[in-house]
Parts: sequence; structure tokens; C-alpha cells
Amino acid sequence: MNCYANLNNLMIYRNLLEDPIIQDLRRPKEIFSAELFGRLIDKAEEHGLMGIIPVEYVLHAISHQENVFSLVAEKNSGKVGEGLKKAAAKDIVLLRAFLEDVFNRFKNHNLLGNYKPTVIRMFTGRSILEKCFMDFRYDPSGKEAVKLMCEYYGKYGYGIMADHVAFNWDGEIQALAGIRNYATMTFEDIYGYDTQKEELMRNTEAFLHDKPANNVLLFGDRGTGKSSSIKAVGNEYYADGLRMVQVSREYFVQLPKLMQALSKWGKKFIIVLDDLSFEEFEVEYKVLKSILDGGLEVKPPNVLFYATSNRRNIIKEVWQDQDQSELHNVDSVNEKVSMADRFGIKLYYDSINQAEYFTMLKGIARSESLNIAQEDLEAEAIKWEMSHTGRNGRMARQLIDYLHGK
Repeated sequence: MNCYANLNNLMIYRNLLEDPIIQDLRRPKEIFSAELFGRLIDKAEEHGLMGIIPVEYVLHAISHQENVFSLVAEKNSGKVGEGLKKAAAKDIVLLRAFLEDVFNRFKNHNLLGNYKPTVIRMFTGRSILEKCFMDFRYDPSGKEAVKLMCEYYGKYGYGIMADHVAFNWDGEIQALAGIRNYATMTFEDIYGYDTQKEELMRNTEAFLHDKPANNVLLFGDRGTGKSSSIKAVGNEYYADGLRMVQVSREYFVQLPKLMQALSKWGKKFIIVLDDLSFEEFEVEYKVLKSILDGGLEVKPPNVLFYATSNRRNIIKEVWQDQDQSELHNVDSVNEKVSMADRFGIKLYYDSINQAEYFTMLKGIARSESLNIAQEDLEAEAIKWEMSHTGRNGRMARQLIDYLHGK
């Protein structure tokens, strides 16, 4: 039996046999098939694959396979039973032989042997997959490769979970939708607020290490870096198994369904509630309050909530709250502040003074190699501040972009 026929013995990765492209790759004569070439080019452009495209496509298909091995390893942080390890090892050996043949058939192909897509996208964990499936003389039994794949699934997951740092909750279809162009923000990009960033990182790391952690509310003046700090969390801890999920306000009522969907994964999730605020007459906050703490449905242990708001207590407060016209006035005040009380950690992002603003601008200009004298930068900053709405990180970013464009 040759390597093509041997694939019929796959047990764990058997669903690969249903892939039309892999079916064609199992037929050696299809090396001259224009139809196959066209489909491979489509996939290369769709996924940003580069190199020997038939090989890259098979590796990509393996990484996206949902099977009992990937499910169990992802859910249990890479831990699987001995029986499952043996079955996976046998499949890896079979797939290696197939990939070796595909590699040899296409390595010198004038088009598919060194393809460069229009947009190259990160292939998460590719080096691990290459070691397991492309190092043809390594680990002939497949046992060491199984250990690496367990680590891969525990760290990155499979399918869309390996592809994306963050997701939107699509309330129309009630499913996760990957965010392809997630912000590249890091903590180094956020100037100042060191105490707030350190506390946010400490809480996140506790969460990732299965220690007690709190929901976090980042509140304060606009443009100070609250949302950017949360984006930086996603990038900082992606490789540690953290994923971010943003939920729009109109889908708050679906949060129980979202948490049920997230509980099936072994990854840790932070549900992001950005720019959270409610007027007095809005009642959606009651739904959210019940879900955060106090409802019958318990929040899964792999889920936390991080929210941003310009309001300290999220719900609008008015002077009437301080009068005594209501018989039990304290009850109304408690009702309003009880929403913010659901967040065990509250981080305040205040406005910066002019000296801090200048320091921020100098740091950004230096990191981006903006050629401008210090006195000119400060003069531009003063003019920009007068024509805009104050001093904060957002205004600094807009000014630097303006100066780059001059």
C-alpha cells in the first residue's frame, strides 16, 4: 500500500479525507490539474498562505481539524489519555508520509512551489506543525510529535480559536465571529498609567493561572487609554491561551448563551463591554447586573468581564439622587452603584497635565522617527490642544498622525 491508500487508515484525522483538495492531492496525476491549482490559489489568498502551497494547505487543514484529539487536548490544557495519544501518533506517521510525497511533487513547481499571496497572514504555531509533520526523519513513532501537538492545542486551540486574538458575538446567528484586523496595541504603546497597567496585568495573569481574579472596570476621562489597555491585554496574553470577546449592547440579553458557548472551550475568555453607560430610564443594566453577579446562572470559571466607561458608577447620577424627596432614597442610590460594584477592581484613568502631554508626544514621535524639533512639537501641541478637546492619548495620536501627513 502506498501513502495515498494508507490515508484510509486514519482514525483521528479522518475528516481530512472529505476535503476536496486533499482528495485531489491523493491522485498523483492531479499534479497537472488546472482546477486543483485554481482552488489552491483561492485558499492561499483566503488564508494568506505562502511557500509550497499544497503543503501549507494540508498543514492549515490539520490545524483547523475538530476531532476528538483536538477537542480533548484543547479543553484540558494539552492533557490527553494514553489511548488517544497512541491513536494520534499512528495518524501523524501516516500524514507525514503523505506530506513528504506532496512536498517532493510540488517543491520545484514554478507557481505553487514558492507562492506569495497578496496579503501574508500569520500562520499560528506553524513551526510546531512543521516539526510534527514535515521533519520526516524525526521521531519515527510519532510519540514526540503527539506531545508537541498536545501543547499546540492547549496553547492555540484549533479552527477559528487558533486564527484570532479576538471575536465579536454575532447576535444574528448567535455565534462567535473572528476579528481579522485586531489592533496591534501593546502596553508599551500606552504612555503613562503604569499603576493601572500593572494591576490589569496582575489580575489577568491570576486569571490565566487559575487563581482568583476579578471583573475589571476601567473608568475615567475620554481618550485616556482605557480601551487601548484592554486591547493590549489580548495581544499580551494570546499565546497563553487568552481570547477577547466583544459584545454589543443590543446583545447583552444573549450573554447567558455566549457564556454557555465559551464554557465548552479550554481557553480563557475576557468578555469586553466597551464604553459602558446607561441613562436612568434604561433597564438593560438590570440584565447585565444579574449576569455579572447575583443571577441563578453561574459565570463559567474560564470567563471574566472587562468594561470601560466614562462614568464611575456606569449609570447616570443626578443631583436629585441626593435629595430626600423619595421615602427610601438610599435604596435608589444603592441600585445605581450596585452595577459598578459587580467589578471587583476599578481602575481610574484621569487626564494628564501639559508636561505629561509633552512627554507623551515626545515618546511617540521618537518611537515613530518623526523628524521634528522639540520646540516645534510643543508649539504644534499647544495649537492642537486649543482647537480640539483637551490633552489625552487620543488627541496625541491624532496630532502625530497629522504631523506625519504634513
